[in-house]
Amino acid sequence: MDKRVAIGIILVFTALIGSACNRAFSEEQSEPQSEQPKAEQPSEESADDPGVEPTATSVEDTELPQGPPIAHFDPDTLILITNIQMITQERGWGIGGLDGNADHIFRTQDGGQTWKDVTPPEPAPGEEEPTKAAIGYFLDPTTGWVAYYEQSVEVRPIQLRVWGTSDGGESWVPSQAIDLEFLGNADYPPSMGFEDADNGWLVARHGPAGMHKYPVYVLRTADGGRNWKMAITPAEGALQSCRKSGIVFATPRLGWATLADCPVVAPEIAVTQDGGQNWEAIALPAPQSRPELFETELCESHSPQLITDLIGAVVVTCRTGLLLNYVYTTSDAGQTWDSYLYPGGELTLLSQQTAFAFDRHIHETLDGGQSWDFVKTVQWDGQFSFVSEEVGWAVARQGEALALVNTTNGGRTWNLLKPVVTS
Repeated sequence: MDKRVAIGIILVFTALIGSACNRAFSEEQSEPQSEQPKAEQPSEESADDPGVEPTATSVEDTELPQGPPIAHFDPDTLILITNIQMITQERGWGIGGLDGNADHIFRTQDGGQTWKDVTPPEPAPGEEEPTKAAIGYFLDPTTGWVAYYEQSVEVRPIQLRVWGTSDGGESWVPSQAIDLEFLGNADYPPSMGFEDADNGWLVARHGPAGMHKYPVYVLRTADGGRNWKMAITPAEGALQSCRKSGIVFATPRLGWATLADCPVVAPEIAVTQDGGQNWEAIALPAPQSRPELFETELCESHSPQLITDLIGAVVVTCRTGLLLNYVYTTSDAGQTWDSYLYPGGELTLLSQQTAFAFDRHIHETLDGGQSWDFVKTVQWDGQFSFVSEEVGWAVARQGEALALVNTTNGGRTWNLLKPVVTS
């Protein structure tokens, strides 16, 4: 394969973005405005029993996919990372490719400077077929799972296989094939996660289907991804109404889904306690500081986070009128909630006390969301991966341009990386 470079569409960032002054964001304040610095350019139940038993099929009985595999890149090829999941300060995983494609799997051992192409032998699409994109979940530096879907707005049947590795991508084992009416598309990609090396979940998404319907499949595995069983299908099961803005599991049984585009008065989350087979919608209470908020505003939930089966948080965003955001936290599995004014963006919990709010205005809390410190304004949208309060990475997007950046001081300055393939 000829060596190719992706310089032409890398977003130009300064190598070191100047630090910004912090200020608190509390209940008495609104969204940060002109005071910000100018943006610079750049359970007690068994953990191994999810309640959904897969059909027993040995790996040896699994038929391998047919067709020429996606070819690995040559060493020294400059690549674009489109999704990053770091595990430690040095080791992690990325999804990406050339020209913004997301069909290759990479592994880094030097903090994102160089990447080894460890793409599984997924058959490459034919000339008349849509390009493929990968989703992945990586438990540690050596263990991960990858699935492919078509980068098309068209929804059509697909035979899903999930690839699994336990040696850092040096070898991959495909799952038993699963026939689905849909898996995902460019606008509604699937999602996947694992609670441990055995138990995991996958959500296939259809997109809107009228009358507030957003059909999904929820699949579960209890043998490390070799076999999968339907927990719910679009034809039967809960969770088919409203757009699923996020889903997370704390244990093989307990999971949350946040819901949007719902014809309801109060924002809701859906809770399962049997591995995804049954879901109960729970309405969130109005904020203590604004008990009548949901009577006048259209609000919905997103960014579900579960640290344990008891401790978690979600964000509620009101998209009309006051345009307020709140973070809701619980330490008793949602029996009671505390709510605090939130600066906006995607929530990422590092611990019960420490969290980031990620969008173009980055904030941090050290007191469980009661107050938020302003960190930095950036002029790009990011997919973030932090391994500590100080060390993190972001896939930065500005229009059609992409770049990989990292920080070692909690997001106050960002450094441009130029990821390259190594042997």
